[in-house]
Amino acid sequence: MPDLPAAPASDHLTTAETSQRLVLAAGKLSRALCSMAALSAADGAALMLANEANGLHAVGGSTAEGLELEYAQEFERAGPAQESVAADQPVAVNDLADQAGPAYAQLARRAAPVRAVLSVPVRLDGAVIGALDFYRRTPGTWTDEQIALGEHLADTAANLVARLAAHP
Repeated sequence: MPDLPAAPASDHLTTAETSQRLVLAAGKLSRALCSMAALSAADGAALMLANEANGLHAVGGSTAEGLELEYAQEFERAGPAQESVAADQPVAVNDLADQAGPAYAQLARRAAPVRAVLSVPVRLDGAVIGALDFYRRTPGTWTDEQIALGEHLADTAANLVARLAAHP
């Protein structure tokens, strides 16, 4: 995974200023994920970023249920985001409850009411840095057009993450 651009160093930032910058960055990410969900006609969108030592971690979601989906995948170390990052390709799950294996069964319970998930890898400088998930509350097939749009929005997410890291 490539290193994200470092934020400008400043010895003069107070804890309050640092907290304010983090809140502003989180707000920008949240608004971007809400926009991505609307563009994709999904019920929501959520982002996980990779940490080489600890795997994928939830970063944000357009809804609370999206964050729960990401936390469930983080905890179970299984799910479409994990598979998408490992394979470096989109993974479309039409119904979490129909996927085989105990990890998916647990994921489906924890992520309810989310049922269908499209996970696309997020790449920066050619390396996978995470996964962007789109989700729906009802089971259903993801179309080729939805997958292509998801890949385009994952590129947008990568650019946003890089900009937020460089200029909080």
